[in-house]
Amino acid sequence: MSSDYGFYAGILRFVAKKTESDDREIRVMMGHLSGIATAIEHSGRFVVERGNCESAARAFAGVAKFLQERILPEALSAGNEGAVDQLKWAIETSLALGSELVKRIALEEYKGEDKFTFDLPKAPTNPTLH
Repeated sequence: MSSDYGFYAGILRFVAKKTESDDREIRVMMGHLSGIATAIEHSGRFVVERGNCESAARAFAGVAKFLQERILPEALSAGNEGAVDQLKWAIETSLALGSELVKRIALEEYKGEDKFTFDLPKAPTNPTLH
């Protein structure tokens, strides 16, 4: 299962490396992406501490925006259906994870939890790097 997410881990690492900033907060967000990439590569799941949920959520939103604005149009133009499927999955998953992170720190039912574990949804069929 973990190898099914290698393409997504690669995307997270790519965005983290591509996003250079002198802003400490942005560097922290990119650090979250790198750590999450390593975790999902090994198990298809990751853990975020309550205090990191907001910045991790913003990092996932940034991934979705970057993919949607810069990478997806190129894949669509090239007619690369496999890449388009992977990118759509990555965008949808990033947005869903960001939303869930915010939800976990806002809802009463999660109030006593210090960290949260997330499992990724089923990866697209036969993911390959494009």
